[in-house]
Amino acid sequence: MSVPAAAEPEWQIPAAELGTQRLYRVSYAGPEGEGSFRMTLRLSALDRYQVQAVDPLGRGLWSLDVAGGQGLFLNHRAHTSCVFQGSFDVAGVPLGPFPLLTLPALLLGRVPAQPAAPPQAKGRELTFRDSAERTWTVDVDAGGAVDSWTLAEKGAPTVWCIRDNTWRVLSDRVRGVQVRWKEVLSERLDKELTPLEPPAGYRAEPCRATTVPP
Repeated sequence: MSVPAAAEPEWQIPAAELGTQRLYRVSYAGPEGEGSFRMTLRLSALDRYQVQAVDPLGRGLWSLDVAGGQGLFLNHRAHTSCVFQGSFDVAGVPLGPFPLLTLPALLLGRVPAQPAAPPQAKGRELTFRDSAERTWTVDVDAGGAVDSWTLAEKGAPTVWCIRDNTWRVLSDRVRGVQVRWKEVLSERLDKELTPLEPPAGYRAEPCRATTVPP
């Protein structure tokens, strides 16, 4: 049996998902501790989105604003900000490290990487290598939706993500992190995204120095 034909490849966001905002329940376990929070994804376009995280009491944890290849990260607990390009690699925010423009794909249950060459199909399994020479193995269901994927570097699996009923579970062996998320609300965006700016009193620092409490 071959992989079913889908409207979009497994690494692309369907056009119908653009212009939406989505609320997720998230739980985290890793070296920084354990916790839960809510996360909102506002996806205006493939290269324009915002993510905001708040704790169970509604207090801001962090915000991310991406336009093109550049992002602004705000740490609301530490009152710091940083500007970065090319990768989402902020300690304590475990949905990476992947290219900036693939973060919405990850949250939406797609594959957060594109093949550097046509993928190989075997049954309902796809295998491909990306531009960083990493190997991805993707399992799809009968309808073409992504059931799971595994990322291997130098032949060793390092990150994998599975669908568990209505949850997605990502495990990062290198960072010792597991994060679970579930979509609880989806609606259309009713206006253009307003660029985020650091509030008064926030200290600018390099993104790699930023650590976010879980």
